[in-house]
Amino acid sequence: MQDEKKAAAAIAREARRTAAAGALFAVLWTVLGFGLADVDVTVAGFPLWAVTSTVGVLVVGAVLAVYLAWTAEDVPLDECGEGAAR
Repeated sequence: MQDEKKAAAAIAREARRTAAAGALFAVLWTVLGFGLADVDVTVAGFPLWAVTSTVGVLVVGAVLAVYLAWTAEDVPLDECGEGAAR
């Protein structure tokens, strides 16, 4: 019973981290894309917002994925509860 509660708590922490990373990703994508739309800077002939909303978002996504992988906990998902077949 105690192991199940620990596993459920660990899964809930992972879900909260993932939801927070998704929300942060959405905010940064919006800022990097739409927030820079009025800036008159070009990079290799492309407007800055086009570069930051593609390459910048790719970098942000990779950093968030590494963070989520780094903070992930090993949670056993095998059946060991009360109704499990043994």
